Amino acid sequence: MGKNKLARFAENKILPNVIQPTREDALKGFKLKGKWRENFFKNDNPIVLELGCGKGEYSVGLAKTFPEKNFIGVDIKGARFWFGAKEAVDSNMTNVAFLRTQIELVDYFFAENEVDEIWITFPDPQIKYKRTKHRLTHPDF
Repeated sequence: MGKNKLARFAENKILPNVIQPTREDALKGFKLKGKWRENFFKNDNPIVLELGCGKGEYSVGLAKTFPEKNFIGVDIKGARFWFGAKEAVDSNMTNVAFLRTQIELVDYFFAENEVDEIWITFPDPQIKYKRTKHRLTHPDF
């Protein structure tokens, strides 16, 4: 296991800007679906998703640059986005959050028209031809 990975997982559980629902939470009706603005961000600002946010540096950078928008970095690798989540908390940023889930479940977390923009900054290339249907940018996705 990577350096400090377990410590990062543990800290993610207490960081206020990290949401780590189970697959069952998503499928049975996620509590923030349709209520991100009022119950999490507590404002009416637009919501921007960054899919595959990695370490979260882009989500945090965008949140600093555009304080009038809410940003949510989405990734399955919690130990990786811990960096961005920690920086945002340490900087007292309230317009950035991190959602740990599989990207193909994203529809279960947001209501129709709740998200204003979606950013895919560094998509997994899925280089082999037989994997093209798994690309985030594939029309079927």
